[in-house]
Order: sequence, then C-alpha cells, then structure tokens
Amino acid sequence: MNENIKKIIKDLEKENYRIEDLEKIDKILKEKYKSYLMGLDDGEFSKILQNRIINKDFPKGGKIALGGSRGSYADQVGNIIFPKGEMKYFKRFDQILDAIDKNECDFGILPLENSSFGSVKEVYNLMLERNFYILGNYKLDINHYLLGNKDSNLSDIKEVYSHPQALGQCGKYIERHGFITKDYYNTALSAKFIKEKKDKSLGAIGSKFAGEIYNLKILDENIQNESNNYTRFIIVSKDLKIYKNSDKISLRLKALDKPGSLINIVEKFKILGVNMTKLESSPIPGSDFEFVFYFDFQGSVNEKRIKILLDFLKENARDFVFMGAYIDFNRMF
Repeated sequence: MNENIKKIIKDLEKENYRIEDLEKIDKILKEKYKSYLMGLDDGEFSKILQNRIINKDFPKGGKIALGGSRGSYADQVGNIIFPKGEMKYFKRFDQILDAIDKNECDFGILPLENSSFGSVKEVYNLMLERNFYILGNYKLDINHYLLGNKDSNLSDIKEVYSHPQALGQCGKYIERHGFITKDYYNTALSAKFIKEKKDKSLGAIGSKFAGEIYNLKILDENIQNESNNYTRFIIVSKDLKIYKNSDKISLRLKALDKPGSLINIVEKFKILGVNMTKLESSPIPGSDFEFVFYFDFQGSVNEKRIKILLDFLKENARDFVFMGAYIDFNRMF
C-alpha cells in the first residue's frame, strides 16, 4: 500500500485528518473501482444487444405513422427523417403504435417532451403499457402561430383549439388575450377543424405550414411563452434495431427497495465517465405512489464502459427496460 495512503488511514483512525485527505482517498477508491469494473467480462445482456446491431444507414423511406394530418409538427419531422417515406396520419398516439404492431407501418413518430412545457405524459404512459423501441430522436424548433379563417381578425377570436401541449406552450399569450381554450387531438387537426367550422370567432394554434395547407389567415406569430422552444420527437419501431451512428441510449427502471439504491445507480455513471443527459421520475398510473425512472445518456453499445453499465443496471434494478440505442438526427442534418 502507498505510504501516503497508510499515513492518511492512520490519521483517520485518530480523527486527525483534512478534508483534502478524504477527497484523495475517495478519488483513489473510485479509480480502483472503475479499473475493476472495466476488467469484467461482458454480461449476457450486453451480448444480446450486440446481436441487434445493424451495420447499415438508417432507412430514408417506409410507411410512417404520425399524429394529426398534413402540416403537423410531426409531419415536418417525418419529411426530414424520411424524405422518401409514405406518411400515414392518426388522431391518437396509441393508434400510431397500433399501426406499427399490425405491420401497417414500419415506423412511428411521437412527441416526447417540450423544452418549455415538459414531458408529454400520454406518451410516457404508453411507454409503460406498450412494447416499442426508440430508433432515433429529433429536436424540432417550434414557432406557434395563431390561425383563423380568412374573414377573422385577432379581435374576433374567442376560442382557440390545439393540442394541450401547444396550448400550454402559449399559456401567457392565451391568458393575456382572455381566450377560451379547447383541447384537440393535434395542432394540424385543430387548423383543419376551424377551417371546416367557418366561424370567425374560432382560432387554432399551429404551424405556419398548417395555416398554408388549410388556407387559413395568420393572425399572430411566435406566440409561444419562450423564444427557445423546441419539441423532442422520437422515431419508434416494434423491433429492437441499432443502426449505424447510434450514440444515445434510453432506459427505464425502478430502483431496488433499499436505502441508497438510486444513488448507487447514479454513481456508476460518474465512476464510468458516462454522460447522463436526463433523469426523470414518473408516477405509475394506478399505483400507490410508485415511481419509475427514465435515463437518457450518451454512448454506444460497442463501448466497454457502456456494456459494463448496462449489465450492472440489468442485474441491480427492478423492472429494467432497455428502450433503445438510437441516432440523434440533429447531428446528422
């Protein structure tokens, strides 16, 4: 043992030490622990993932299930990721997953979270109920417009229709104008709805693209609460596939029911030098205050440290679910 370490240990026994000494010991122990972890053989789970790797570029076509109708924000993402794709539109998120399960569509596109209004809880609940995997994600800048019929003016609008997320993202504007809000399936379907109603007191919150498609009048623009407003969409499939350039991972788990279990999990990320980009807890619907934890982090399933981390989590957590190793498309375009 290093003589300096021996001295520090003796000082610890005598309660004669400096905080710097404790930090030094902690650093040495973590380095030794990391060295030990990195020397472990690959576990069964990381071996399974190796069989899901596809040494191909992500496809540019296929049948794509997404929400709303032409002009929706998901539609914009679909045309970016799948320039040769055939878009199929659905009112509800669960219908998107149904279409994938029935092999009517190859991929689906779902909104997961917004930078100013948080997670889309309906999608998170579907993650608990349904089996699907994330193959990619894309952050789309969201600029909301207030749309109305051609004979409408801003002063005419009494009610505004849109998806609850969009209404929330524009909450300050809505409150300032005293609008009555009406939840609807999707921003683009909201635009289509008020077009069909031909009522100048009705407005919709959606994209400029949706306004152009349904020949609506732009009454106001950039009405969201925050100027830096984006929504993160995920590309999903019923099959676990890991394409080239997949360097982001998502998973879900419950911590073991004992003190320090979650801290122990989080510490493994630090020891192995893995960059965790998101940790979110979500209540389980219908449970007695039970939570699951969602982790996003950077890394490839080919990296030794990622293999070690995943094998550890698989063996040291409850209800571990690997949600996907996928491509961050914002870095591809």
